[in-house]
Amino acid sequence: MSTDARFAPRTRTRPLWARLILGALALLLIAVLAVAISSLSGRSNQQTMHPGSVSPDGAGALGAILSDNGVSTTVVHSASDALDHETILVWDPQRILTASDRERLLDSPGRVVIVSDNGRDTYRWFGETLGTFDGSPDTVVPPSCGAVWLDGITGTQGVTVGVGGGDCFPIGGGAHLLTQGSVLFFASPELFVNENLAKADNAAVAIRALGQSDSVAWLMPMAASIDQPDTVPPALTGALIGLVLVALWHGILVRRPFGPLIPEQLPVVVPSAESALGRARLYERGADAAHAGAALRAGLISHHAGRLGLPPDSSPDMVIGRVAAASGRTPDSVRHLLYGPPPATDSELTGLATSLATLSKELTDD
Repeated sequence: MSTDARFAPRTRTRPLWARLILGALALLLIAVLAVAISSLSGRSNQQTMHPGSVSPDGAGALGAILSDNGVSTTVVHSASDALDHETILVWDPQRILTASDRERLLDSPGRVVIVSDNGRDTYRWFGETLGTFDGSPDTVVPPSCGAVWLDGITGTQGVTVGVGGGDCFPIGGGAHLLTQGSVLFFASPELFVNENLAKADNAAVAIRALGQSDSVAWLMPMAASIDQPDTVPPALTGALIGLVLVALWHGILVRRPFGPLIPEQLPVVVPSAESALGRARLYERGADAAHAGAALRAGLISHHAGRLGLPPDSSPDMVIGRVAAASGRTPDSVRHLLYGPPPATDSELTGLATSLATLSKELTDD
């Protein structure tokens, strides 16, 4: 077993205060990462008509505009929770609300904004089936009604669904908006979504429809038997927490610091001549003797530049003079060896490699 002092075990340990500081920094880093991941997870909402959704058919842009104007939006999943607010937006494409829920919403004293997914659920809300009509998404549709809250609105664009008996924004034989007292029935969500909100006066219509009070209940009903999936399964969350705790415990209390690097001699010494010949043979296999010769010459000059005091931009004459003085050779022989004609054959390349190896040894021994 080696008794070299360089391999002796080290007993150095960090003081307690240093380990406590490292532990606190690690905990702070984990907290910052958790907050960042949570923030990014919130921004990845892709639900249709959700006030926090960033997808083209989401309503995140409208939710942000309402917030900037002092109107808070609260996503609720039951009619009972929505009735506590002055303004209620209803998005129920799955037809989850019961007849009792719809009746209570229609009888609420505040404004109720019903956003239909295709205009075909008028019977559920008003007790009669009204026909639907298709429009063009490129057409700017004016209000064409006497609603006071639409004064100054020139038109909407991107809406393609109308219902019979509608009042405002005529499409085909019907209109996109049907009003009954404080109830507004929009035949489709197209006017509210991110993709169309910036078109024509869509944003103004949406804000006027919802911005009549300080708070909006964004009712998105959810069936009682449907559970929202967790972003991270509970079992995986526990495993991650355990892994973090183990890593902290090991890193702060158990880990031994690494010592400095230990230089060691190679078990075999390879002569420079043999190394040069080996490189030459490799170049020989590539069948490019001229390029190989240039590489060998440049390699020798670069290897000895520091010893000879040659700057990076040395001219050939400077290189020849320094090499000749250090090796004892004549400048003409050095010039021929370092800057002579490139080798044309494999044998000439091997000879050049041997001569360069000899010169390198002379410069080193000197």
